[in-house]
Amino acid sequence: MGSTITDISVGLGPNGELRYPSCSLEKTGQVAGAGEFHCYDKHTLNNLKQHAQETGNAKWGLGGPHDAPSCNESPNSNSFFKENGGSWETQYGDFFLSWYSSQLISHGERLLSLASTTFSDSLVNVSGKIPLLHSWYKMRSHPSEVTAGFYNTNSRDGYDAIAELFARNSCRMVLTGMELSEKYQPHRFLSSPELLLSQIKNACRKHGVIVYGENSRISGTPKTLDQIKHNLIGDDAMVNLFTYQRMGAHFFSPEHFPIFTEFVRSLNQPEMHSDDIPEEEGASVYLSSVSVAGKNRQMQEA
Repeated sequence: MGSTITDISVGLGPNGELRYPSCSLEKTGQVAGAGEFHCYDKHTLNNLKQHAQETGNAKWGLGGPHDAPSCNESPNSNSFFKENGGSWETQYGDFFLSWYSSQLISHGERLLSLASTTFSDSLVNVSGKIPLLHSWYKMRSHPSEVTAGFYNTNSRDGYDAIAELFARNSCRMVLTGMELSEKYQPHRFLSSPELLLSQIKNACRKHGVIVYGENSRISGTPKTLDQIKHNLIGDDAMVNLFTYQRMGAHFFSPEHFPIFTEFVRSLNQPEMHSDDIPEEEGASVYLSSVSVAGKNRQMQEA
């Protein structure tokens, strides 16, 4: 511990992420619908009922919102997430969403505090993953995030409390989706992965939380690798460690692997090593050079 094993990532929910199992993903990684509130098992309903009684609104504790869409329905299919005048903006909406998000934070607190205490005497870093639910981010109600347990709207920063949770337990935050760019997202989903990523990073910066990054899907094209590079060494960069995920057969193919090696060298090796210079006449490999002086950044493959 501390030499061979240096980091321990704590599974916090679906796909290891701190969230409710509110949505299903398309093959593109995009959330197709608004997501669905998960608060209907007997223990959660009892908790909601008790909370409603304590606040003097017993009828609010009978279940989740009756006018919210189901998992794969559009946010506009019902009135809860309506842009103007939706139930999410009412007193009841604030009551429910505050309670719903607090349950997720309590869950994260139990797991991260246990992990932090367990490994406090060892030289390892403890981390947990946060999802990048960027679909519908441009809607005022942020449906995909809200149904997953993040009470983040146009008037409320739902990630401040999450970053505070990680800081309180001395945990690093793993952010996925480093390869995603807004201009390549379908317009119909009103998505903005870059704005969401920036918001979460700002919350981490405020609370002094160290950020790890990873890609959310296969990222073998120059445009996706360029986006990763932007997140690692751009003006808003604050990623301490990056893990490149999903190395399948295509990863090592002659078409892809040279692109990846160029990407890695462009991050931390300004000049090509003599062993890598092509021997065949006319052969060439272009390597971009990027200075990252003063940055203590690591990259690993998984």
